[in-house]
Amino acid sequence: MPHAAEPLTVRRLPEAQGKSSHLGAEARLPTGMQHIDLFALSEDDKQALREGLFENGVVVIRNQQGLDPNVMPQIGKFFDSTAWDIHSGGVKMVTDAKNILSVNRGARIPRAQQVSVIGKGRFRDHEGIEELDLKHVSHTEFHETPLSAEEISQGFTRPYRWHMDAPLYERLPGFVTTLHAIQVPKQPDQKIKFSNGEIVDIPAGATAFYSGARAYELLSDDEKEFAQNTKVRYAPRAYEWMLDCKATDDALTIAKVGKEKRLDALPEWSWDKVHMFPMVWKNAQTGNPHLQVLGACVYELHTTDPATGQVTIMNDLQKVRDTVHKLLKRVYAPENIYFHRWQEGDLVIFHNRGVLHSITGELSASSKDDDSEKRLLWQCTMASGTAPVPYRHE
Repeated sequence: MPHAAEPLTVRRLPEAQGKSSHLGAEARLPTGMQHIDLFALSEDDKQALREGLFENGVVVIRNQQGLDPNVMPQIGKFFDSTAWDIHSGGVKMVTDAKNILSVNRGARIPRAQQVSVIGKGRFRDHEGIEELDLKHVSHTEFHETPLSAEEISQGFTRPYRWHMDAPLYERLPGFVTTLHAIQVPKQPDQKIKFSNGEIVDIPAGATAFYSGARAYELLSDDEKEFAQNTKVRYAPRAYEWMLDCKATDDALTIAKVGKEKRLDALPEWSWDKVHMFPMVWKNAQTGNPHLQVLGACVYELHTTDPATGQVTIMNDLQKVRDTVHKLLKRVYAPENIYFHRWQEGDLVIFHNRGVLHSITGELSASSKDDDSEKRLLWQCTMASGTAPVPYRHE
C-alpha cells in the first residue's frame, strides 16, 4: 500500500537540543512539495509553520535550490498581513558610502526587487546582475579592540554586530526575515572565544542568532520591571550617525562615545520619523516577552513610572549604552547562541521581532573565480504596517 501523504512538520534541530537558546528547527514540506508553495499548503500546514516559527525563532527548510526569489516576499506577507511590498531597507539597495549598511556591496534581484543579494566574492550574470563583487564584513573593521592577526590565523573570529533588520527611521521592521543560501564557503570551521574563556567551533560564515525571549529570561525581576517600562529611542539616521563608531568585543553595543556624527551633519531627517520602540516586545503568536534592543544604535531611554506616569529620560549616551549592555550581555554565552551551519539550498526564516542576529567569520582572501570563501545568499525582510506591541504583565 502507498504511504499516506505527510503534512508539513516542524521539529527542533539536533544541534539545538539540550541548549537554552530556544532557537533552531527544521520544517519538512508536505509529501511531494519540492519548493515551499504557500498557496498549496493546507490551513493545518500554514498553522504548523506559523507556530513553528514563532515558537522556535529560526526555522530552516532544506534543499530549496532553484527557488523563485518572489517566494521570499510572499513569506514576509504570510507572517505579516500588513507588510508593505518593499524591502524594509527601502526601494533600492543601500549604496551610499556614508551609511554603514553599504559596506557589503550588495544588490537587488531585478525580478524580485524586495530581495537583496549578499555574500562574499565575485559573481557574473547572477539573476540578471552583470557583475557582483560582494564583501563579507569582518569584525576587525568594526570592533574597538579586534582580535590580533595571530588569533585570526589560529581560526578565531567574532560576531560582527548584533541587530534586528530594522531601518529605525520611517519604515517599521518586518516580522520575519528570509535568507536563502545559493553558495556557501568551503572552509574549515572557525572559533569564537567567549568572555568566560569557553571556545566554541562554528562554521565559516555562520549566521549567529540569540533569542530576545532568552535575553529577557536572564534579567532580574527589577531589570524586567525596568525593561517593561522603558522605551528605546534610536538615533536619527542611525546607520549614518554611527558610521565611524566601534563596537564592544561581544558586538552588542558601541564601546565609546565620541565618534558619532553630529545630528546637523546627517542627511535630512525629522524627529517624527525617528523610531522609539518598547524595550520588551510581545510575541505575536505566543504572547511571550522578548528583550529587543539594537544596541549599536540606541540614543535615549525613556522610562515611565507606572505609579505616577512620570517619564524619566536617560540621554547620557555612555550611560545609555552601559545600561543596555548590562541587560544584554548575559545572553552572550555558548548555550544561548544558535550558529546556523549553512548548506546550499537552505531557506532560513527567522522571527525578526523575536531574535537578534549577526554575521560571523573571517572571509577576507582576495576574490577570484575559484575562491573557496565564496558566499552567496538572498535576503528579504519586508517593511511592516504594524508597530511592535509592548509586553506587559497580565
